[in-house]
Amino acid sequence: MVSVIIPCHNNKKTIDAAVRSVLSQTVKDLELIIVDNGSEAASEDGAGNYSSELYTDPRIRLFVTDKAMGAAMARNKGIELSRGQYIAFLDADDMWREDKLDKQIKVMERYTYNGEYPIICFTGREMIDEEGNSLDRYIGCEKTVNYDKLLLSNQINCSSVLVRKEDIEKYMFTDGDFHEDYALWLEMLKEGGYAAGINRPLISYRVSSGSKSGNKIKSAMMTYKVYRFIGLGIPKSMVHMISYTVKGIKKHFA
Repeated sequence: MVSVIIPCHNNKKTIDAAVRSVLSQTVKDLELIIVDNGSEAASEDGAGNYSSELYTDPRIRLFVTDKAMGAAMARNKGIELSRGQYIAFLDADDMWREDKLDKQIKVMERYTYNGEYPIICFTGREMIDEEGNSLDRYIGCEKTVNYDKLLLSNQINCSSVLVRKEDIEKYMFTDGDFHEDYALWLEMLKEGGYAAGINRPLISYRVSSGSKSGNKIKSAMMTYKVYRFIGLGIPKSMVHMISYTVKGIKKHFA
């Protein structure tokens, strides 16, 4: 079984599309855990945003809190509630192609590199605007990414990730004013192993001006904080920031 975790906070306009993209997966053995942390309508009666027929699907499990806990802690709560062998993450404003999980499970169970199975599987992403329209822009990924390569640039988008529950439970997300998901992927690969990339647009990533990565300067500072969080000294952090900046510019104009 795959446990899909969607953290939600005031995402009423986009979450239905995200949920539909999960329920329409060709992989049917899944559960969808929605962790609503402090959404306005949801907190009024416990499930105000989830009263439509869409949410009567028996595979959906809803956990609602009346206080915002942040995406990192919401994802951790979803992991705690999960019952699947695999964990997949999806932000409430993104969407999946219907064969996304099927392709990733095949990679996790069949692909090896130097005799090892991947720890993380991730994919490329199509960029869409806030209304869901294609921006005719695609961000791809490499076939294998290890710790050193990931330090140079974060190729792993959280909405594209599939991991084994037994692996991610050893680390979990850390809440902070930095890219919590990037920090987690680095921690998971720090002792060895690799992430396998599927260079296809299996997710639609919504570009929002209000997202953490929307402000490029702020995003750069948050990346620097990730390097410091995982234990890099100031000189090494600065060297990696140069690489991050160069690759970010190339990615922007790709």
